[in-house]
Amino acid sequence: MTDQEPPETSERIRLPGSSLQPILIAAGLSLLLIGLLGLYPLSVIGLLLMVAAIYGWIRGSVREYRQLPSGHGD
Repeated sequence: MTDQEPPETSERIRLPGSSLQPILIAAGLSLLLIGLLGLYPLSVIGLLLMVAAIYGWIRGSVREYRQLPSGHGD
């Protein structure tokens, strides 16, 4: 058996940073479902929280995508 080094890659592995949006989406969904049991104002708050968190998450992802070097993924 020979020990060989893996070839060098030309791309840098990049992981996204931590995000609060998944927690906010889960909290919004929880409020929405609890509100459906009869506390309808709670449903509205949950829905607004979910929509705002999803919008923020997508906006942040688009911003990160635009910061990638040109030609990435080609």
